[in-house]
Amino acid sequence: MRRYIYLLLLNIVCFVLQTTVFRHLPLGGVVPNILIMITAASGLMYGRKLGMFSGFVGGLMIDAMFNSVIGLTILIYSFIGYVNGMLNKLYFKERLYIPVITIVLSDLAYGVLYYVCRFMLRGRMDFMFYLMHVMIPEAVYTLIIGVPIYLLMRQIKEHFKPEEHVSLEEHVEMDREKAI
Repeated sequence: MRRYIYLLLLNIVCFVLQTTVFRHLPLGGVVPNILIMITAASGLMYGRKLGMFSGFVGGLMIDAMFNSVIGLTILIYSFIGYVNGMLNKLYFKERLYIPVITIVLSDLAYGVLYYVCRFMLRGRMDFMFYLMHVMIPEAVYTLIIGVPIYLLMRQIKEHFKPEEHVSLEEHVEMDREKAI
């Protein structure tokens, strides 16, 4: 339960940062998508359920504040959180390149899915323009901002170790070690 509360609070803080501070710091006309980075990192570090939860919360906040229809961003973010959660077995705190790749690919996947749902279905077919002027610059900016935030998330995970799931065999082994 602590992980859910932690991710809820982290999503709220990052939503506020994304919609206030970083709106005033655009690079190349784009702002970083911190919430997609939080969703990707949550899925990678904690698994499918928490990745989807983080995506749902982030997507809900974006949809509630900026979109006329609630659901599209929730669906995209939740999907990205779930897919990153499937990569949870690849998570090792020593390897920084895996989170870097997942953050970039998650942002690009968000851009493609958002383009398909919002623009392509309306007949706007200038995908290359959207790719070169929005998706790639946003992915790079998200990566630049996202790596320090990811490292902070990793530090918090290591410091607090919230609700680590331990198997029955591991509990028995820990009890044996304590008895000795």
